[in-house]
Amino acid sequence: MSNIPRPRRALGVMRRMRLGYPILEAGPLAITTYLDGYGAEAALWLGYFRRNGWIAAQDWPNGVRAWFLSDHGLDMLARGEKWWSSLTLTQRLGYWLA
Repeated sequence: MSNIPRPRRALGVMRRMRLGYPILEAGPLAITTYLDGYGAEAALWLGYFRRNGWIAAQDWPNGVRAWFLSDHGLDMLARGEKWWSSLTLTQRLGYWLA
């Protein structure tokens, strides 16, 4: 997980997605991207997760494209949770402040 930019934040986004909150894109050619609680940062995570194959798209009838965690993404989330739980309190604090 240490090679992932802002791994604590990435885990937060992935946890949210696991709970059923996909990253929403206002269509395949749109520049509007949304994930509750993450604002414009959602667009950055969408690009990163997509490049790594951690998400899969589902086109909704209203023109919105919803991005959910793929099987590979769920595996990465499980590995990330294991990594996070292995950190000491001091190490976690360092990631919180970064």
